[in-house]
Amino acid sequence: MNLNDLASKLQKDLGWVDLLTRPSRSSHGSMELLVVKLDRLKIKIYQEKGHSLPHIHVDYGKQHHVATFSIDPPARIEGKLSNKYDRSVQEWLTNNREGIVALWAALQAGESPDALVAELRGDDA
Repeated sequence: MNLNDLASKLQKDLGWVDLLTRPSRSSHGSMELLVVKLDRLKIKIYQEKGHSLPHIHVDYGKQHHVATFSIDPPARIEGKLSNKYDRSVQEWLTNNREGIVALWAALQAGESPDALVAELRGDDA
């Protein structure tokens, strides 16, 4: 690996540390986890007791909760998002379905999601 590749990897890794260090409490008191950032989208999962459908929430830029997507099957179930970003979220969910379902289940059960988030982000690469 050359110096530019190493510097690029380090920058990415440090960015992830800043972005996804720990779950936080949302304004409604439940656990909120930023799973990944895709372009201008933020994919989030909330600890929502009583929700039986595994799903994610999407923020766009500075707008919160612009859309909600079911994980399996990956489909928008609420909100508005441009077709470009809609496809991007659905593709990411398709490619990461198993890990994101496990993450959703762990968070709903009150377990630590750290290892699952690291796996989804590819931190072991």
